[in-house]
Amino acid sequence: MSTASSPDARFQIEVLKLLLQVASGDEGVSREEIDHIMATARGMSVPLPDLEQLAKCLQNGTPLPAPNLGILKANPTAVIDAAHDLIASDGHIHPSEIEMLRQLRELLGVAA
Repeated sequence: MSTASSPDARFQIEVLKLLLQVASGDEGVSREEIDHIMATARGMSVPLPDLEQLAKCLQNGTPLPAPNLGILKANPTAVIDAAHDLIASDGHIHPSEIEMLRQLRELLGVAA
């Protein structure tokens, strides 16, 4: 999927994929979550082709690509912070989001 070649760009794309997974994990993706994800993507300078491909998955209801945990483990604190910020962005923290964050910490080897 990725057109990015630098390690930082690949990491940022994987964070974005993870955020989309987190956002779609509860009752659907809220407008606030979409806005937060788009702002995050712009701030990270995610290449437009990658962003468009992910947006198509959301629009068409097709499965989102799984994030590469190996790449995300390079900076697990940044990943957890990004996921936490997204979860809080819509003002509603759902039990499924809390559980997803717990699982993510476990997968990335981050102590609670």
